Amino acid sequence: MRRIDAARLLRELPETAEKFEKGTLTLSQANQIQRASRELKKTKRESLSTKSKRDLVLQLENKTQKQTEQLLATTLDLPATPAQKQTYHRDQSVTLTVTFTQEQIKILEQVQNMVSHSLANRDWAETFTYLAKKEVARRTVVYKSRARKNCVDAIEISKDTSAPTKEATAPTSSTEEQTILLPTAATAVSATLAATAATTVKSYSALTTTTKPKSTRPPIPSGIRKTLLNEHARCAHKDSRGRSCGSQRFLQIDHIRSWSRGGTHEPENLQVLCGAHNRLKYIKESKRSWPSL
Repeated sequence: MRRIDAARLLRELPETAEKFEKGTLTLSQANQIQRASRELKKTKRESLSTKSKRDLVLQLENKTQKQTEQLLATTLDLPATPAQKQTYHRDQSVTLTVTFTQEQIKILEQVQNMVSHSLANRDWAETFTYLAKKEVARRTVVYKSRARKNCVDAIEISKDTSAPTKEATAPTSSTEEQTILLPTAATAVSATLAATAATTVKSYSALTTTTKPKSTRPPIPSGIRKTLLNEHARCAHKDSRGRSCGSQRFLQIDHIRSWSRGGTHEPENLQVLCGAHNRLKYIKESKRSWPSL
């Protein structure tokens, strides 16, 4: 569809051919102009003239996709379409179309920047999935904490109810008294509950107790660390296409040649990476898989 729209725009405005060759205008931008023209005709019953398209092309030169969309929406006064849509694909993946307000997208972009150290790629699908998993994990810990508290409360109750049973006397006559024992069924149930609760708490503590191995590597000298972070205050990781991460959050000093493989603390062997790409580098070197959370 992009090529078809570009061909139609080229037929209407032959001078755009030079812009395509120079790279100042892209096929995606041509597609966006044509789609905006169709949307204008559909919603306002207005046609976009050739002169208007020529003016738009001049304004859109060397603009990013985001800037192109904003300029078209503002110039043509296109209405927002807040309807949500889910499109299902053959491989069971789903394309979700959602419209956010200006305030909402600012918050989302701020959050995406904050968690960029934990993401291998900065795309929205991965950001939303990461945040959802964090919320699930947080709520799971809350539920486990509540369960543990209930077990502890049950133990405290059992301690109170498992005290020696007192005897109560009720006179049967003026000269004779009969000894009556209080019911012991509640005591037996409390003892069983206490035993179960104690086992649960012990198992939970064993699962949540971890030990971390001590590091034998000497720390990087503080002077070298400060110099690197001051001179290179962004992540130096580049993907297979040569695109830089550039994150300025959660920066760490990484050994280009790892310490375990004979690397040193010399500045030539050090680089600045964000937390996510530092872990990714370690995983690749260790031939491990990227963690799910």
